[in-house]
Amino acid sequence: MNPFSQALFDYHEGNCEAAFIIRRDDGFQQPVPASFFFDSGNFSQLEIKALDECRGHVLDIGCAAGRHSLELIRRGLKVTSLEILPELEVIMKDRGLTDVVVADILTYSGRQYDTLLMLMNGIGMTGDIDGLKRFLRNAHDLILPGGQIVCDSLDVSITTNPQHIAYREKNLASGCPAGCQNFTMDCEGSFSMPFRWLHIDFPSLACVCEALDWEATLLDREDDGHYLCRLTERYASLTR
Repeated sequence: MNPFSQALFDYHEGNCEAAFIIRRDDGFQQPVPASFFFDSGNFSQLEIKALDECRGHVLDIGCAAGRHSLELIRRGLKVTSLEILPELEVIMKDRGLTDVVVADILTYSGRQYDTLLMLMNGIGMTGDIDGLKRFLRNAHDLILPGGQIVCDSLDVSITTNPQHIAYREKNLASGCPAGCQNFTMDCEGSFSMPFRWLHIDFPSLACVCEALDWEATLLDREDDGHYLCRLTERYASLTR
């Protein structure tokens, strides 16, 4: 089982200390408690703002244990919960989610929504700029007229951590985006395959969006570079 899924299963089955470790390819590592993905009563201010922006039928992308989906349902919204890891479907359904989709958002199709929600640095799951472009192209087919994408990311230029600065500068020197990062995860000695995650600053995101007929609007920004934005179709009639 994927280490992330294993940690969530361990917590779901009663291990309150369950956690996984995320490791970057430069040696940086950070333990992450599984409890964070179940805590529906401790949202950040940015998350609260994002949830407030949701409307209509919401597709919660990368929902993990469903903390955002459950909150939106509590607020009376219709929610579809999407997760790429099939084993997490059991947890989501145990927690009361009934409209669950196991799929890769880069290729998912067949239904349309008023809001696509991508939180916890959610746009990063696209992996790199090419993946981001694939997602934005595909998202035109997932959005109802007048719909929106609500997502967050991180501007990696706003840091004083020497290790993060060195990683950013190495990326730029090699021609990679500053926030393109390579990770593995492990849980109790079980390691995941390497994967990429994209942190992208808002101006760069807005530029990519403009080229693919999306308009990006900044909704909130925190001092650490974490920000929330809304993406809407620029020419809805031409993209369908």
